[in-house]
Order: sequence, then C-alpha cells, then structure tokens
Amino acid sequence: MLVIFDCDGVLVDSENLAAHIFSQCLQDYGVTMSAKMCYQNFKGHTLDYCLAWLQENIPSPAKKIDVGFIRLLEAETQKGFAESLQAVEGIELVLKRLQEKCIPFCVASNGAHKKIAHSLERTGLLHFFEGRQFSREDVRSGKPSPDLFLYAAECSGVEPRFVKVVEDSLSGVKAAQAAGMQTLLYAANREDWHEQFIGEVKEGRAVKVFYAMPRVLELLGIA
Repeated sequence: MLVIFDCDGVLVDSENLAAHIFSQCLQDYGVTMSAKMCYQNFKGHTLDYCLAWLQENIPSPAKKIDVGFIRLLEAETQKGFAESLQAVEGIELVLKRLQEKCIPFCVASNGAHKKIAHSLERTGLLHFFEGRQFSREDVRSGKPSPDLFLYAAECSGVEPRFVKVVEDSLSGVKAAQAAGMQTLLYAANREDWHEQFIGEVKEGRAVKVFYAMPRVLELLGIA
C-alpha cells in the first residue's frame, strides 16, 4: 500500500489563508473578489487554472493580471504562510503511525515544489517527506488529470490499485478516481463538503469521507 497526501488542506491548514491572500492581491489589481469566492472557485486547482478562470470571468480588471500579479501572489503567500501557517490538527500523529507501520507515503500537490517545501518546513512536517514530494511541475497536467498521482505511484513502485489518496478537493478526488485509486476525502468543514461535492462525488467504495484527521487511520486499517 502507498498513501498519497495532498498538501494544502490535508497536511497544512492553508486553504482559507490562501484564499484571503488571493483576494487581497486581486484588490491591488482592481478586482473585488471575496476570500470565500476565491476559496470556492480556486480550491485544489493549479495557478494556471485560476488565472484562466479570471481571464474568462473578469475580462477587464483595472490592471492586467500578468506575471506581475503572479510575483505579487507568490511573495504575499510566502509572507502569509511564514507568519500564520499551521499543520492540520492530527496529521503528525497520522504520519508517525504510518512510519511505525512501515507504510510508504508521499505528498502530491498542484502547488510548485518551492511552495510545497516552504509549507512543510514552516509547519514542521518536512522531515516526513524528504525525497517524497511530487508537484504539478513534474507532469504534463495537474489535477483533475490523474497524471500527478500516477507519476507518484510509479516513482514509488506501487500499482495504482494499491494506492490510497487523502484529498480535500473535488479536483483531487476526480484525479484519484481517474487514476483508479481509492480516495479518503477529508471534509473538515461539513458545510463545505455539501456545497462543493454533493451530486458530483458520491461516497461509496471508491470514496470514503471523514471529518477529523485521526479517523483516517481507521480507514487505512492501522488504527
């Protein structure tokens, strides 16, 4: 068995913080978009997807959303994460238990390698994932394409059918399903689960939903 963890929202409690930073950066470019809207539209997606969404839905911002915006977002994200980012409650217990049981695990995120490493270092989780970090930068297409998860499994020498993916986003669930992997969906916010996933992902054999991180140990059969 191989366990693949998403990073944002699964290992590090970053989704709401990132949405707030994204919203603030958009204001500098004359775009009024609340943190909640950023969260709902961009959670789990690549930056390329977010920029394409903005181009389609915000055709005439006060300032062109270009490389300058990307640099601003990267700088403000790094600053905000350095000041406020925390690990998801209970995740360190889960990772230690996996180590005790000698069960291999890794992280596979739509974020850049630099961002993944910074987030893990800031929250004290980096030592769990040395040499086991996979990024959207490693493959042709990020989630919801299965490429990233399939690449992580291949590099780990594990067949997809023996992989369990711990995710918190719709794009991640779709990627895992397309890869033929079982998904353990961390829905810390039950309201968010119903708003974003109901009707698109059905809990069942391929998707198991849980609401507190330590519960994942039971779903993995190592509680």
